[in-house]
Amino acid sequence: MKPILQHYKNLQVEAIYSLLKNVYTTSDSMSESFDEKFPDKESCSRYFSELDSQHGSIVLFAEINNEPVGYLVIKPRHQAKIRHTSELNMGIHSGLRGSGVGKFLLTEALKIAMNSKENEIIYLMVRADNFPAIRLYEQFGFDKLATLERDTKIGNTYYDGILMRKFVDSPSSKIS
Repeated sequence: MKPILQHYKNLQVEAIYSLLKNVYTTSDSMSESFDEKFPDKESCSRYFSELDSQHGSIVLFAEINNEPVGYLVIKPRHQAKIRHTSELNMGIHSGLRGSGVGKFLLTEALKIAMNSKENEIIYLMVRADNFPAIRLYEQFGFDKLATLERDTKIGNTYYDGILMRKFVDSPSSKIS
């Protein structure tokens, strides 16, 4: 079934919280633990409400069968000299990774970003061993800028991170 876009205000906080818990607890690619980021449902609700209220932010949820299955956030930076840049974060329910939900969210988010004129450059961090995510981002015109050696430590194991960037108005931004 094809996902549809849904605004977070139209979703139950319990459903959003459940999606985020699934994403964070089934992927060790997140830089924070679920409990650090969202200690309770209220913190989850506050997080999305605050993001949604920020000028230039993009907060999208993909929904299938009335359940959120993925999210994408483009969070603008507000410091004067980097105000034209933003950071992307996304997550897909573990049972639907590789199903096209991420592609759907990126397509919709980049359409919005191209029309907003506020997000000129979008940055993201991805673990160097997350090959499906890297391929997806490259398909959408994100370029690898740098490899950050030993960026993430899980237990006694270090993982490299990759900083990626996309110029929103570049020709590869045109969505067909």
